[in-house]
Amino acid sequence: MAEQQGPSAAVRFARETVELAIEGAAAYGRDDLVARLRGARDLLSGSSVTVYVVGEYKQGKSSLVNALLTTTVCPVDDDIATAVPTLVRFADQPRASATYEPEPGDIGSPWTETIPFDQIAAHVAEGGNAGNRRRLRSVTVGVDRALLESGLVVVDTPGVGGLGSVQNALTASALPSAHAVVFVADASQELTVAEVRFLHTAAELCPMLLFVLSKIDLYPQWRRILELDVGHLTRAGIAADAFAVSSEIRTAAADAADAELNDESGFPPFVRRLGEVLDDAERVALQSLGAHLTSTIGQLVPALTARVTALTRPTEAADVQAELARARDRADTLRSRSARWQQLLNDGFSDISADVDFDLRMRTRGVLAEAEQAIDDGDPARNWPDFEKWLRSRLAGETLENYARFAKAADELAERVAEHFELVETQIVKVRAPLGMLEELSIETSALDPPKKVTGKMAIFQKTYAGFMMFTMLTHLTMLAIPSPIGIAAGLLMGRSAFGEERRRAVDKRRSAARTAVRRFVDEFTLQVSKDSRDTVRRAQREMRDRYSARAEELQRSAAAALDAARDAVRGGEDAADELRRLEKDLQLFTALRARTEQMLARTARPEHAR
Repeated sequence: MAEQQGPSAAVRFARETVELAIEGAAAYGRDDLVARLRGARDLLSGSSVTVYVVGEYKQGKSSLVNALLTTTVCPVDDDIATAVPTLVRFADQPRASATYEPEPGDIGSPWTETIPFDQIAAHVAEGGNAGNRRRLRSVTVGVDRALLESGLVVVDTPGVGGLGSVQNALTASALPSAHAVVFVADASQELTVAEVRFLHTAAELCPMLLFVLSKIDLYPQWRRILELDVGHLTRAGIAADAFAVSSEIRTAAADAADAELNDESGFPPFVRRLGEVLDDAERVALQSLGAHLTSTIGQLVPALTARVTALTRPTEAADVQAELARARDRADTLRSRSARWQQLLNDGFSDISADVDFDLRMRTRGVLAEAEQAIDDGDPARNWPDFEKWLRSRLAGETLENYARFAKAADELAERVAEHFELVETQIVKVRAPLGMLEELSIETSALDPPKKVTGKMAIFQKTYAGFMMFTMLTHLTMLAIPSPIGIAAGLLMGRSAFGEERRRAVDKRRSAARTAVRRFVDEFTLQVSKDSRDTVRRAQREMRDRYSARAEELQRSAAAALDAARDAVRGGEDAADELRRLEKDLQLFTALRARTEQMLARTARPEHAR
């Protein structure tokens, strides 16, 4: 991938164009358009492109990041597992910092501290931070690498506990903010059902998905595994570019500066694809900026054109005013609360809210049914820690899929609303599932402790003694000489029966307590997630409503300004010749701006073969 120094020529050209457009909008007192263009200009400032590396436990994610950058930044060892996300970005000198979370119940924001570069493993690895006792949110590492200098940020994510773990679900909930997701699976076996399900969710949260088959140097059958994995993705309807790589060979090639060995590692096509992701992110930003420029110029030019027409062709002034009046009426209609886009927005989000809430309840009900069945099949006192971990993981996965469904539905609604404004750009709804509450909610487990041994022994003794006394009394009543060992044996049999009954009673009691505790936990979790979901829907609806309302106000103001300009030209004002020269000069400037915008969009258009 070609090394880039600073902003590209296309970005510099775009910045010059938007600055000229801002000056033009300010000259005509359009502060609303100036604010819009300044906001669009910020799209060029966020030059970083974030790529998340995700996958199951011990699939080679950290090794992939190290081999990709040809340096050791992420700890790799058979006994080491990444415990918190590690962000790797460009820096002139090696540096590292850690971001910490406040203690539960503390009022405060996360804070960042610089850490020694040689102590990264002690912070991000499970061995040095077991159970994340340090309450780390993430570790950021800066290294001097040409691949990162273009703005690439690689995030090595935790894999401890599997794809269904709460930690991985928390990581996946951030995927809507990623430009691309790299899913890593090794060549030891084909993709599992859980992995395909996770990939499907990841594809909905971030459409740019890359699949990497790692460790091909260790498994001769990797080509067959890759073929099977691609087949799984195709059948699941998951669009992802597939690559097969060996981090070990890549590292050896970098140490020996061996180009042929590097080709054998499979990394060159993967690196080129990441370069295309960088280019694509820039292209998307430029296209969005071009859409804002086109819309702004299209709103400013009609007012100038109307005045020029009224000054140069007075006989056409009436027709021009009539057309502008119709445009103003259309803009007024868009601003009204009864506008069709308003109804579409309200109805659409009402449907989304109902569908998402129903989907969440069905998912949590299914998890609860599985949990109760698992409780009935075992003894909660024996496997409760593993069961609780499974329960939290299942809820995290289902909630993540529920929010992915919401994000997809909201994006589709935004596209339908944008059609009423004839807008090229649409609002992408960014949501994040509230999975952090899973770690805050607790399950009442006091009733799940095994009964005290004294209680069980007392019940057994009572049954045994009662059986022995029964046979002793029978001897006296019947005047029969029943040997004492028979009475003792009968007492022991009754004691054994009592032991079994006591154990079954205790297990049933623990099962009942476990079912009650799980129901309360799931109900509380569902209640809080439903509240967050409804809040998220309302927030997204307000943001979309405000955004499109602002567009409607822009159009109404532009139409009104154009109509006023045409009327003022007919009534007369400043010297017609001077005004005409000024207007024609401004029109030439806006024509040049439109040409620059079209040139910028043409340069960023995706080639036909790549679509």
